[in-house]
Amino acid sequence: MTTGDRWEREGADLRERVATACRVLAMEGHADITQGHVSCRHPGTPYYWIKASGLGLDEVTADDVVLVDLDGNRIWGRGKPHSELPIHGEIYRARADVMAVVHTHPPYATAFAASDVPLRAVSHEGALFWPEVPRYTFTTDLVVTREQGEALARSLGSARACLMRNHGIVTVGSSVEEASLFALQLERAAKLQILAACLGPYTWTPDAETAEKAAHLHSPRQLERNWGYYVRKLKRWELALAPTAPA
Repeated sequence: MTTGDRWEREGADLRERVATACRVLAMEGHADITQGHVSCRHPGTPYYWIKASGLGLDEVTADDVVLVDLDGNRIWGRGKPHSELPIHGEIYRARADVMAVVHTHPPYATAFAASDVPLRAVSHEGALFWPEVPRYTFTTDLVVTREQGEALARSLGSARACLMRNHGIVTVGSSVEEASLFALQLERAAKLQILAACLGPYTWTPDAETAEKAAHLHSPRQLERNWGYYVRKLKRWELALAPTAPA
């Protein structure tokens, strides 16, 4: 078996999961032309799988996911890696617990990142990010150097998510599904807090209740249920968009 055959075989499931996550995120409003990317570690190696550049999140299939090392060198795959690989590589270097990284530009969370307002547990989703969502302010430009990636990893710290000033968001998780759900939940939390603020003074879940509330919302069983719903919804969405054969 050649090295290429090995990666194709061993990475088949991970590539499919990355591709599915990309399309779920697109379906839920995270698409931004061809920008945004999802990655996951290849267990037991210094490599990770990531969406190739030049494609929208909604277009990604397993064949469009490439394997790269932490320095951004392509190991396997036909696509060209994104220029913002340091987002992923430096978070993986800094956080051994992180198995997947999502970077997107959803409208509400991106708008929220332009402010200094703390994210509050206005909604259920907001409780998942207590006590705070840090902000990355090293640059508002693309993260294309190791120095920029290291600064982002420091800003993220041990948190589940980071707001990138005038840019977008990063979320991390123990799986592709968890990191993607955090991206979806962060966007909803930002949206509902922005809407609440439009009405005037607003309230949020007290700190004393937040941790328990978050545990209810993010148990392994609930994660599986939530992701299963999105996968079923994706199938319906793609079926509705599929071209019909001429009569």
